[in-house]
Amino acid sequence: MNKKDVKHHLESLILNKDLKGAIEVIDQYKKIFGYDDEIGSMEAIVSMYNNEFTYALECIKRGLEFNIYNGDLYYTMGNIYEVEEQYDRAYLCYEHSLLYTESKEKQNIILEAICNLREKYNLNVKGYSIIILTYNNLDYTKLCVDSIRKYNGSEDCEIIIIDNASKDGTAQWLKQQKDIKYIINDENNGFPAGCNQGIEIAEKDHDIFLLNNDTVIMPNSIFNLRMGLYSDSEIGATGAVSNNVSYYQQISEQYDEFDGYMKFALKNNITNSLMYEQRVKLVGFAMFIKRKVLNRVGALDERFTPGNFEDDDLSLRIIREGYKLVLCKDSYIHHFGSVSFKEKPQQYNELLRVNSKKFKEKWGFSSQYSMNIRKDMVNQINVEKDRKIKVLEVGCGLGATLLNIKSNYRNSEVYGIEINKNLVKGVEKSLNIECGNIETMELNYEDEFFDYIILGDVLEHFINPKEVLIKLSKYLKRDGYILASIPNIMHFSVIRDLLAGYWTYQDSGILDKTHLRFFTKSEIIRLIEECGYDLLNIQTNYTYISQSDMKFIESLSYISGHKMKEQFETYNYIIKAKKRVKLDEEIVKKCVILLRRIEFNIDVEETEKELITNLKDKFFNEDVIIEAVAKYIIDKVYILNYLASKLIECNMFDNVLMLLHNAYELDNENIDTNYNIAYFLNMIGENNLALEYLNRLSTTKDYIEELKISITEDTYEE
Repeated sequence: MNKKDVKHHLESLILNKDLKGAIEVIDQYKKIFGYDDEIGSMEAIVSMYNNEFTYALECIKRGLEFNIYNGDLYYTMGNIYEVEEQYDRAYLCYEHSLLYTESKEKQNIILEAICNLREKYNLNVKGYSIIILTYNNLDYTKLCVDSIRKYNGSEDCEIIIIDNASKDGTAQWLKQQKDIKYIINDENNGFPAGCNQGIEIAEKDHDIFLLNNDTVIMPNSIFNLRMGLYSDSEIGATGAVSNNVSYYQQISEQYDEFDGYMKFALKNNITNSLMYEQRVKLVGFAMFIKRKVLNRVGALDERFTPGNFEDDDLSLRIIREGYKLVLCKDSYIHHFGSVSFKEKPQQYNELLRVNSKKFKEKWGFSSQYSMNIRKDMVNQINVEKDRKIKVLEVGCGLGATLLNIKSNYRNSEVYGIEINKNLVKGVEKSLNIECGNIETMELNYEDEFFDYIILGDVLEHFINPKEVLIKLSKYLKRDGYILASIPNIMHFSVIRDLLAGYWTYQDSGILDKTHLRFFTKSEIIRLIEECGYDLLNIQTNYTYISQSDMKFIESLSYISGHKMKEQFETYNYIIKAKKRVKLDEEIVKKCVILLRRIEFNIDVEETEKELITNLKDKFFNEDVIIEAVAKYIIDKVYILNYLASKLIECNMFDNVLMLLHNAYELDNENIDTNYNIAYFLNMIGENNLALEYLNRLSTTKDYIEELKISITEDTYEE
């Protein structure tokens, strides 16, 4: 039998409800012919009849990977959501399936399903108005509108364009379009006011989709934003990912041609609720807002004219009303990137400064601080994605970092402490955020409650940071971690001003006027160790360094010793420290015996097996290893590198960086250590950081240069 005959037979089995027979045929088909969208649709139907709804949705997703334009798959998805009583999403699926269904017979079946939903249930789904502002760049506008016409599956939609006095023929083109509402302004009213004009003339019960004119809608872009919007009554707005956008909404993949982004969208834009991430802010380049939410919070604030920070402001008003913002990572929209604003970079940067100040004056806090996602902190969490962990962030702002942790670790419990009352108003309950001063407040958590406690740029604000670290230790589990970001007072910019006689406090930065304490690398290490923690890792962050800056750094390094160069370059340190616990001396002793055998080349193969087994079984943990190496091993750097290499070979990655970091701290010029660090960083996708370690070496070898070439090639391919 060929594919067509098998599928015809399978359809017959499904119609006759012979589910067992259908499953057998599907399994045989997959073994012989592989998978495709049609078999995905049939397997989903069989799974649905067997009440296996989660698996049925997985079959649909897999089918869409082969053909995102298969109308049957969206119809079956609608069936599943209807059975699960998610009627709004069922409606959207049925509506979307019409876009890709040519058969009149099937269209009638879909329309009947839509009518049944409308008659039986009180649907919340509204039509929507796409509001686009234009100021010149007509070619971009045409691309945007054409993409909407091509991939928009809803008839209950209108396109509204507000033209801000373009001089390139946009007005004349608009007058020729029969399916577009428009307003042609005599002057440039800016983005917020223009959007408000569009909202004013939109259908009064329509949801609002704010969309930049320099975007291209892809297959499922709008559909997936609406699916996210109506996945929960508490969701007020949704946003998309893109190739050119701020605030961690940008995809990591970059392509030279538009065709590459289209292929990416066809893989990415598979409807998937697991790709939702709750945010405290959505970037306004593509923001879908429920009408009832907009009616409650009000329109865009025109004080931010001509634009920027109006999306920060609108996002804040939405979450303060108790609604959620959701980034739908399954919705990719192509974005050419602020072609109007960024034509004059100096004016653009000044606009950012002015509107940032306006936001702070309105709300009493900085948008950059309150909405910042500390990815550098989140990346220090190294546990299985499904593990149940408890995380506390001190100085959590609006909870942006906590939400990101919640997205990455779905079973996590997150808690926050924030001193600014204005900040936490209206958002504290949803994220277990307490308002208070960590130095003086009583903490109501159980002892040994948290797996991680995060202190992102807050220790320098405390009167007594040592007391805070000691206080928090009580609430860390025995194997818990402190993660902290601390500004470096030895940064070359501070030293240069100091040598010129200046110690001028600023609104932000290392000499922020609210900073009470200042730290060098050695003082950070001393503080951490004195407070009862073992420092596992200390990473460096840099800012832009010009050629003249580098000459100054070289001069400082010449005076103080070249080993200090990195400290002059470092803007802030990211530290990971573990709560110090008393170790079982017998366990340490056993570890020492095994490590010494390896060090002196005694029964290496058997010893290595025993050592790895003890690490796998958690009989030896990182504290035991570090204690044994520090106190009893002669060639410490060799043993640490040896262990790290063996762990990589065994795919036991948890402690690799910790071991290599300790080796690096002992000798940062050791070629093997730098090679192993770079090799491992490249393995986990940190290509640029891997190259940094190799490029810092004052001497090199052939295998170092070979790794550099390999990493560079990997980076280029990505």
